[in-house]
Amino acid sequence: MKPLPLCIALCLLLAACALDRPPTGGPTDTEPLQVLSVDPPASSVNSSPETVHFSFNRYVSTSSLKNSLVFSPAIPDYSLKADGKEAEIRFNTSLGENKTYTITLNKSLRSSRGNELRQSYSYAFSTGPEINRGIIAGQVFSHDTRPQPGATVLAYVVSENDTLPNDILNRVADYSIQTGRNGAFTLDYLAEGNYRLIALLDKNSDKRLDPENEPFGAGNRKLVRTGSADNLFRLSQPESPPKLIYCTSPADNLFEISFNRPLSVDTFTLNALSVTDTVRNVTLPVQGFYSVKNTGESMTFRVVTGPLDRKSVYRVTYLTDNEEPASSALCSGSDKPAKDALAVEKLLPKNGETAAFLVQSRPDRRRTIDIAFNQPVAMQSLEQSIKLYAMNGETPSLHAFTLEPVDDRRYSVQADPDFRNGASYRLDIEQKSITPLTGLQAADSLVTTLFTVANAGDFGSISGTVTGGTGTFVVEALETAGRLPRKTVIRREDGRRASFTIDALAPGKYTLRAFIPRSGIQTDNNISWNPGSVSPFRPADRFTVNPDTVTVRKGWATENIPLVFPPASE
Repeated sequence: MKPLPLCIALCLLLAACALDRPPTGGPTDTEPLQVLSVDPPASSVNSSPETVHFSFNRYVSTSSLKNSLVFSPAIPDYSLKADGKEAEIRFNTSLGENKTYTITLNKSLRSSRGNELRQSYSYAFSTGPEINRGIIAGQVFSHDTRPQPGATVLAYVVSENDTLPNDILNRVADYSIQTGRNGAFTLDYLAEGNYRLIALLDKNSDKRLDPENEPFGAGNRKLVRTGSADNLFRLSQPESPPKLIYCTSPADNLFEISFNRPLSVDTFTLNALSVTDTVRNVTLPVQGFYSVKNTGESMTFRVVTGPLDRKSVYRVTYLTDNEEPASSALCSGSDKPAKDALAVEKLLPKNGETAAFLVQSRPDRRRTIDIAFNQPVAMQSLEQSIKLYAMNGETPSLHAFTLEPVDDRRYSVQADPDFRNGASYRLDIEQKSITPLTGLQAADSLVTTLFTVANAGDFGSISGTVTGGTGTFVVEALETAGRLPRKTVIRREDGRRASFTIDALAPGKYTLRAFIPRSGIQTDNNISWNPGSVSPFRPADRFTVNPDTVTVRKGWATENIPLVFPPASE
């Protein structure tokens, strides 16, 4: 091979040196992104810099840095340049006098290799002799009260005679920060005073709340004073109903449809769906559905319909139960038949279990046996293929049952009368008798589970105390495995510490939480946390979460678990 001419080699060398990227190869880099230094130094006073210089421990790009930047107060005219591990912000207009300026690098900032900040980074300087020192801190939780990393917290200055509570959705936030890995946040360098805070998952990164499409937390305090560090937010679902945004046809009688946000399987109904062949102008029957991920909430479902034609275009429409307009998506048909044979994918309790902790899948259901298939099935044929036996030693006797669908691929079996602690049961499923809604019929085989229900001594309990607040308290133990939360209701009017106990818990790990319902109590199974609203402001029910996972062991009482409510809203 001939050597490259000198001029070409030099050009290639210079081009390689100019690339703003780290070296390739080597082991995975898991070191967190860090800000090593800032010039001028943090908390500088009497400083009106033309530029602010950041040094990082990893390469950062200009675009990533720009997307993570928040200025408080706003600085609309600036330029930004990132070069390897160095970055510079240049202010193109003069800064105001006697003002504290805060520059926040949100947790969304990533290095060129994906290294993340552990938490958002705030830097401040003052153009006057003093710098603001106000702090507001707290934590954001998901709807199921797990710490929510990457949530955005917006803070709005509230002065006297401010109309903020009525126009918060149309106003730019004065401060913004993202939560860290444990959902915690700290707003630093605030002017002393009152603020209005909201939390959200900022899907479009515009640092504004879109309550129709973004999960948000209104909080239970209309005004938050600097110096408070116990502000808790729990996210609720967006206010608008889910919208159908996409569909495809993986088989010749099956659509896969996706929504813009998760939809509860319990509220999904075939009556809300219609399928139209736009070429032939005919409506197809909708025969069944199931969650693709076999979860309680899902963004993606599969819908069984009539035979499809790959040359046709179909409109799948989702109707809501209110006045919102319907949403729809178009997709082509398919001529590919589903070829998988029907099979039981999961049967719980497992065969041979001697201490089965049966699941209560919904508040209105008793304990159940759970069945999941790889294909949707006709419920009537499944019901006829099942036999439930109560065992007396090795002698079986038929036991009545009720079959309830979760979706058309998952079912639960309730015993009539209910399963007894310590008793043994057998469930038989004759697979060849089941009619699949897609795919092939199962082979001639019998699926069986023989199990013994756990005795009272196999369960554990959690007890503890609640402090802060008065009235009615709902204490919930939520198992990490996904079972429904077990609840107990206690009432206290004098503000003293109150005790609680939740019995008959299966061994496992639990999140312990509590809330104070504003709307009162109907029935214990009908108690739910109220998220409030942002505009107009209605406070969310006060809530609290024990910071540690609580372990329940067989036959043991886990005691002295504290639940502490922050002070009431102003």
